[in-house]
Amino acid sequence: METVFVAMLVWLLAAAWIFFLVSWAVTGDVTAGEAIIGSVVALLLALATARQAFPHVGLFSLLTLGGGAIGLPLLRAYLNRAAHAQMDAELIERACLAYEFDPKNYGSLIHLAEVCYKNNLLEQAVYHLKKAIQTAPVMASTEKRRLSLWQDELKHSHRLGYTPCMHCGARQAVGAVRCDRCGKLVLPLLVQGRWIPRQLLQKAVMVWVIAVGAIGLSLIWGEQLMGLSALMAILLTLAAALALIFWVVRKP
Repeated sequence: METVFVAMLVWLLAAAWIFFLVSWAVTGDVTAGEAIIGSVVALLLALATARQAFPHVGLFSLLTLGGGAIGLPLLRAYLNRAAHAQMDAELIERACLAYEFDPKNYGSLIHLAEVCYKNNLLEQAVYHLKKAIQTAPVMASTEKRRLSLWQDELKHSHRLGYTPCMHCGARQAVGAVRCDRCGKLVLPLLVQGRWIPRQLLQKAVMVWVIAVGAIGLSLIWGEQLMGLSALMAILLTLAAALALIFWVVRKP
C-alpha cells in the first residue's frame, strides 16, 4: 500500500513538472527542447517508480521531482521580479539621460526621484527631489510634503552616504548619475545589479536534468554491477555529469 501511495505521489509531481515546463516553453522562459527533455525525465522517473526499477527509486523520485517542483517556480517568480527591475532600469536610464541633457529640468528630476524611491534608493530619491524643489520652489508644494515624508523615512534607514558603481566598484556621490571612473550610468546598473540574469532558469532546468540522470544511472550501476566495475561506472557517470554541469553553467 505504501508503494502504491508513493507511486501515485510521484506521478502527481511528474504531472506538475510537465505542466510547469510546457507553460514555461509557451511563455519562452525555456526552449521547446529543454521542456521536452525535462518532461521525458519526469515521465521516466514516474515509470521507474511504478516498476520499482532500482532500489530506493520512490524516495529518489520524490526528492528529485518534489524539490524541483518547489524550487523552480520560486526561481521563476524571482526572475519575473528581475524582469520588472529591468523595466525600471530602462526608465531610470531615460530619466538620467534627460537629466544630463538639462540638469535643471524639473520633470526629469521628479521622475528620477520617483524611480529611485520605487527601487529603494532612498538617499538618491531624497537628493533629486530636493534638487527639483530648489529648481522650481513655487511649483513644488506637493513635492515639499513628499520630501518631508521621505526624509523622515531616511532617518530610520541605513545610509551608505555614496552611490556604488556596479560596473567598476567606484564610490560616487549620492547625487551622481554617471561614474567618473568608467563612465557608466550608475543608477540603472544599481537597479539591475541585485538581480540574476533570466537565462538562469534555463540553466537550472538543464542542471536538474543532468543531475537526475547521473544519480539515477549511479543507482542502477550500484544494483546491476559488482565491486570495482560498479565503482568505476559510478565515478565515470558522476565525472561526466559534473563536466556537463560545468559546461552548462559556464556557457553564455
